[in-house]
Amino acid sequence: MLWLLIPLMLGLMLISITQLPRAIVLSAIIEYRYFKRQPSYAKQLSTSLKTVLIATWLVLATITLSVEQHPLWSVFTLVLTASLLVGAVVDHTTGLLPFRIALIIAIGALLYTSSTSPEDTVIAVLTAVVGSSALMLMNWLSWRWRRLTLLGGGDIALLAALSLCLSGTEIALIIWAASLTGLIESRWRRRSMIHFGPHLAIAALCCWYLKVIL
Repeated sequence: MLWLLIPLMLGLMLISITQLPRAIVLSAIIEYRYFKRQPSYAKQLSTSLKTVLIATWLVLATITLSVEQHPLWSVFTLVLTASLLVGAVVDHTTGLLPFRIALIIAIGALLYTSSTSPEDTVIAVLTAVVGSSALMLMNWLSWRWRRLTLLGGGDIALLAALSLCLSGTEIALIIWAASLTGLIESRWRRRSMIHFGPHLAIAALCCWYLKVIL
């Protein structure tokens, strides 16, 4: 009987894919309206937070340059690290994960994948589209069932961008690890709603570095 659910799931997935552009546009409009009211956002960050952000990037940059990998890997890793760190800080502070962060990562990931593994580019793009559609479907079902969205638009965009340079298994591990640490934070702070972006960023960085180091 379970195989009868396959056509239903495929139909729902198709609906999610067709609604993907609309969801992206709506989320981008919300983000634009928010950050337009805060043109000097960078100046609002405390000096200590900026120092920690720069110091963390320098440490990770040192690790990146010390690993014997293709030069393109090093360049992309520096961009990826900076983008994820900035995205984590912005999401932690404002509750919004900027789409421009996902866009930067997506462009870098496409250039990196197409240069190092051209044959995997199409698969990576399909993985990003199907994965983001599946996450949107989960959001839709959760909203219909509990009036609660599991992920924000920025979170889905970030995962879609990461899918361009990571496998489906690695994306699943990132979501699992981020959900675990997010659950710990939720229980520790005793609140149901948390900023999920920082957890995704940390999990993605750990996955990206560990698969090279180990």
